[in-house]
Amino acid sequence: MRLGTSHSTVLRKIDQLEQVLGARLFERNGHNLSLTSAGEDVLNGAKELEDSVQGIERLVTGRDSQLEGVVKLSTPDWFTHSTLLFDLNQFRQRFPKIQLEVELSYRSADLRRREADIAIRIMRQPPDDLVGRNLGEFTMAAYATQAHVDAYSPASPETKSGMLAWGSPDTWRPRHGFDHLKAVGFFDNVPLQCDLARQGVGVASLPCLLGDSISDLVRISDPMHMGEMWVVYHADLRYTSRVRAVRDFLCENLSKHIARVAANQAQ
Repeated sequence: MRLGTSHSTVLRKIDQLEQVLGARLFERNGHNLSLTSAGEDVLNGAKELEDSVQGIERLVTGRDSQLEGVVKLSTPDWFTHSTLLFDLNQFRQRFPKIQLEVELSYRSADLRRREADIAIRIMRQPPDDLVGRNLGEFTMAAYATQAHVDAYSPASPETKSGMLAWGSPDTWRPRHGFDHLKAVGFFDNVPLQCDLARQGVGVASLPCLLGDSISDLVRISDPMHMGEMWVVYHADLRYTSRVRAVRDFLCENLSKHIARVAANQAQ
């Protein structure tokens, strides 16, 4: 179980809490539980208490002026390709006492609950409780090896090429003007799609930031605008030295890669 305990222990704790409060918190229907109105009140109060505790934690952390300690970073997994995120050796030389805890995930980490200190997100504008830096346009395009293009001519309606797809047969639709391509398979992972494209398996839809950095892939479509790339963090952490150090280093490196992609697209 996610709570790290048994079902019977959870039920026993619920019974004890109901006895202490003198109110029924759950309606029981066989093995199913649903909150009563009293249970809803307790849940809302617990959430407010948790938010208060985490707010205090952020404020205390925000006073930290030392370039040492752990910084939690949440980022999609494809950013870790080569030195796309940043050169870790260079980072370690500059900040030897800062430890990075990196979560590779496509979901948005909850910065309010300290699931991460800094996150890379594709969005239009950060929520009101977050601050960040807009690094520029985020685009995607179709990529394949030159050998695959020469052998299969993916743009031709008669091609036997195929696309490395996302999702499922019910939800997937081709992109980048390759509506005639069929799906080779469904691979919900950017690094995997990238590796398959490099093997010549088919055409992949990749972030230009990644695709343009791989020498054995060529871009075979116009870039598609998908949003803006932001490096965001909670407002309470803006004055934390180690968070600012990681943020600045991250923004400096990513900005260089984004500028390179923009220059390639302008050619």
